[in-house]
This record gives sequence, structure tokens and C-alpha cells, in this order.
Amino acid sequence: MKKSILLAIVLVCCTGISFAQTSKSIMVTIILKNKSILPKKCTIISYAPSEIGNSTRGYWLLPGGTKKIKFEEGTKVYLAKQDQVYTVMSGKRIDQQTPFLVVKKEDNNQIFKF
Repeated sequence: MKKSILLAIVLVCCTGISFAQTSKSIMVTIILKNKSILPKKCTIISYAPSEIGNSTRGYWLLPGGTKKIKFEEGTKVYLAKQDQVYTVMSGKRIDQQTPFLVVKKEDNNQIFKF
């Protein structure tokens, strides 16, 4: 009994270590800036290379306001229009459309105006 418990613990630890070693993705911080004189709603849909589905986030930005967001390198970022939001919320994908940005290491701390 003790041997099987010890074996299970070792197996779980080894599995955790192998997952930790394979998930060394580079995170990149981008800055979105509202260039309008009016507040704007910004809906971001993103597809990270290490994830199966998408991530959807919504923000209100004041005039000249900024929002820092971290993405994995290689992530496709869409500043979604309402029809794209409806498509994603219905369970479909939009990652075959042209993205606003494909995140690269060089984009770290860059400002992207919309």
C-alpha cells in the first residue's frame, strides 16, 4: 500500500515537472491606446498558440487612455467588431480572418493606437 502511494506521488511530481518545462512561452506586454476624443469600448479576442480556444476581454478606455495587456508570443489579437463578437459567442472561430496584431517579442511595451 505504501509503495503504491509513493509511486503515485512520484508519478504526479514527474508529470508536473514535465508540464512546467514545456510551457516556457514568452509573454509580451502590449499597450492599447484610445486615440479618440471620446471614450471607446475595446473588445479583444485572442488566440494563443498554446491554447485550443479563444480569450475574449472587453474594456472601456477614456480619451487618451491606455491598457496594458500580456499575451503569449505568437498570439493573434483581434480588435473585434460586433459581428466578430457574435461569431465567437456562437461557438465559431474568427482566427482565419486578418488579425489586428500577431504578437512578437519586438512588440514588448509598444503602444498600439486604435
